[in-house]
Amino acid sequence: MKKILMIVVAILTFAAAFAQENPEKKNKTLSIGPSVGFGHTGIRNTSGTDIFKPSWSAGLIFNYSSLKHLGFSADVLWSMEGGRIESAGSTTDLTFQYIRIPLKAVYYFGGFEDNFRPKITVGPSMGFLIDAVSDTDMEGGSKVNVKSFYEKFDIGLNASIGFNLKLVRNIWLNTDFNYYTGLTAIRGNLYNSNFGVKVGVAFGL
Repeated sequence: MKKILMIVVAILTFAAAFAQENPEKKNKTLSIGPSVGFGHTGIRNTSGTDIFKPSWSAGLIFNYSSLKHLGFSADVLWSMEGGRIESAGSTTDLTFQYIRIPLKAVYYFGGFEDNFRPKITVGPSMGFLIDAVSDTDMEGGSKVNVKSFYEKFDIGLNASIGFNLKLVRNIWLNTDFNYYTGLTAIRGNLYNSNFGVKVGVAFGL
């Protein structure tokens, strides 16, 4: 609970800074578009060795900014997560499917007129569990539904560095290198964790 409160305080601090920036620098922009992501997903605090497990996501991105350097971004994603754990000579492959909603405060380098705008983001990410499957090689490759053993809601902190690149007028390529760490346990003392790259195309409205 303390970690969640820290996230809320961080967002409120950002909102205060957002409101206080020089109003003469305002120039509202709003964009929306599709995105896809790929990376590595894992589970912290397992008793075995966390080995590489590919993750992917797909969904929509939303960007809004009315100030030169500050903005807000949100995603609505179908996210494949989980982990592969090697222990006592066997490998367990856990696959979680989430509807994930990251909410991000964005700091842009450069101005609205720039075609290339580096950025950094930070904010909470909420995950709603859709499905959870376990596949252990000792079971001959059989898959078992384990959704009932895991928490239905996950929240953590997402941070990224990236850039927006103007392709043509009102169309931007959005690229982010993300890191996510869970702040609430999905079961016992286990937490989600993943990192990867997300690419999207945002269309100005």
